[in-house]
Amino acid sequence: MKELAIIKLTKSFFVKVGQKAQAKKEQWAQEAALSVEENKKREAEFKSEFKKAKAMLTPAAAKDEAASTSTKGQKEKEAKTVAASTVETSETKKTETKKPEAEKTTVEKAETKTASVEKTVAKPQKQSASKESTEKKTAPEKKKAADTASKPTTTKKPASKKEPKTDTKKTPKPAAKKATGSKKAAKLLLYSEDIKKHYGAVDEDFLAIIVKNLGPSIYRKDAELVSCSDPKELDTVRKNFLIKKLGMQESDDVLNGAIKEVCEELKASRNKYRATFYYSLAKKFKLESKLS
Repeated sequence: MKELAIIKLTKSFFVKVGQKAQAKKEQWAQEAALSVEENKKREAEFKSEFKKAKAMLTPAAAKDEAASTSTKGQKEKEAKTVAASTVETSETKKTETKKPEAEKTTVEKAETKTASVEKTVAKPQKQSASKESTEKKTAPEKKKAADTASKPTTTKKPASKKEPKTDTKKTPKPAAKKATGSKKAAKLLLYSEDIKKHYGAVDEDFLAIIVKNLGPSIYRKDAELVSCSDPKELDTVRKNFLIKKLGMQESDDVLNGAIKEVCEELKASRNKYRATFYYSLAKKFKLESKLS
């Protein structure tokens, strides 16, 4: 019974909700229709008012335009008359200024002529005074010239300096040797620091012998380093250094074991230098004398 009562209540609730929703929809539709009609009415009223205003304004606008054009013409005429008057006044001023300038030039010419006459009169007096002074000065100079003419002249030849002989033989350029020497010294320093990091002490003389045996390969990045992960590289270390250079005749297991030990010792460093690798192998087997 309770369930039937609940069902009836829910049905009545949904019916009421539906009725309310439909009433709302109808109300909204009516409002929308009213708003559309009102907008249309307002547009029609606005258009009619605009037409009336336009009809009223057209004759007044024409009159205003005519008045503005007439005022513009008058202003242009006034501006032209003002410009003409200013041109006339400027021309009259120019003519007035030219006249006194011409008078001034005539006066100046007369003054220059009188000054030139006075200069010509003063010149002969100055010339006579200058002649007397020159005669007084030249008298002792003539005596000195006569004395020097009577004395015999002895000219000393300048001592010829011996020019140092220059050797034509070409001298060797030491710049290249210095450059290579500095590079080698830098490499030796790098390898000695690397050996100190891994083994503590360094035999500098033996390190120099190993670097000498390696030759120019230390200047190439690929040849300078040993890759422990590459079996071909480890094979070349065994054949070229241990067997050929040090002359070892031990089995491959012994030699490969020593190479693996060195790889473990240098595991901490990313760059395993060949000089450090060969140094540690030779020290391990105590065969330093083989390379000296």
